[in-house]
Amino acid sequence: MAISKIVLECPFCNQIFEAKSPDKLHTAYSLKKPLASIFHGVVLTKSSRCENPRCRKRITIYWYAPLDYFNRI
Repeated sequence: MAISKIVLECPFCNQIFEAKSPDKLHTAYSLKKPLASIFHGVVLTKSSRCENPRCRKRITIYWYAPLDYFNRI
C-alpha cells in the first residue's frame, strides 16, 4: 500500500495544496489537534508553508491512526 496523498486548502487563503501521510499507519488528518478519544498511539505533526505568495503562512497538519481502523481488525 502506497503512502496516500490528499488535497487540502490553506485555512487562511484557500490556496489548494497536496500533503502526504507520513506513513501507512497515520492515514487520518486534521488541521486542528484531534481529541484523544479518536486516535490510537501518537499524533504526528507536519508543518508546511502556504505556497500562495500573498499568504505564506505556516500550516500544521496533525496525522493520526483513527480508532475505527483498529475496531475493524
